Amino acid sequence: MSKCVHCGSGKFGHGCEKSLNGLHQHNTDEKRCMFCGSSSYGNGCLQTPTRKHIHGSGGGKCKYCGVLVGANVMGCQHSPNRKHES
Repeated sequence: MSKCVHCGSGKFGHGCEKSLNGLHQHNTDEKRCMFCGSSSYGNGCLQTPTRKHIHGSGGGKCKYCGVLVGANVMGCQHSPNRKHES
């Protein structure tokens, strides 16, 4: 089970008293959005101002769209800088 990097809780979303934005953040689970816990990619995260799901790092996948990151890093429609990032 992943834990919030700020407070160590297993919860997602609002309620973290130790983060600056009040959100629990799980950076180590590549299968789930680090802010809401959903397995979805792209639009739909209600916990972030951009409304985009951002997964934890790992697995060689882009944390914004789920594509395997290889030689071609450009072209992610969900990343703020349009690059695939793992």
